[in-house]
Amino acid sequence: CTAATVVLGEEAVAAELRRGRPEARPTTPVTAAFAAFRALGATKLAIVTPYTAAVNAPLKDYVENEGFEIVAFASFDEPDDNVVPCIDAASIGNAIDRVRAAGGLAAADAVFVSCTNIRLADTAEALEARFDRPVVSSNLALIWSALRFAGIHDAVPGCGRLFQI
Repeated sequence: CTAATVVLGEEAVAAELRRGRPEARPTTPVTAAFAAFRALGATKLAIVTPYTAAVNAPLKDYVENEGFEIVAFASFDEPDDNVVPCIDAASIGNAIDRVRAAGGLAAADAVFVSCTNIRLADTAEALEARFDRPVVSSNLALIWSALRFAGIHDAVPGCGRLFQI
């Protein structure tokens, strides 16, 4: 959970993971996302979330404290976690369109779709083509990071620019 990692802190989550599996190399959605942004050379982000303002505020602070600039932000402001998985790719695309219409996308190096409850793997490449920016979700970042931790650096067609580096 990206938001829970922000609230608890990456180190606290990693410590719990190490406690259960000391031999494992832990990561979190937000740790993986930061690594993904750096690998893409992205320092200016447009962020789309499903979260409410109470969750968005700490996320914004956390991202900025890590040295990234948030140049645009959009949220579905969805309070029900059971609804979030129903946010489809078309809705994500529409949210990014709203960011673009407000002028925020032009300054962004990448788009971050935060939340492990949002599916994007099958549409990331199409969204990237549509918006001419890398589109990274929490889950895509986690998968990419896990593959790199496992020593797998193969390109994965269809999953976006992140999986080509």
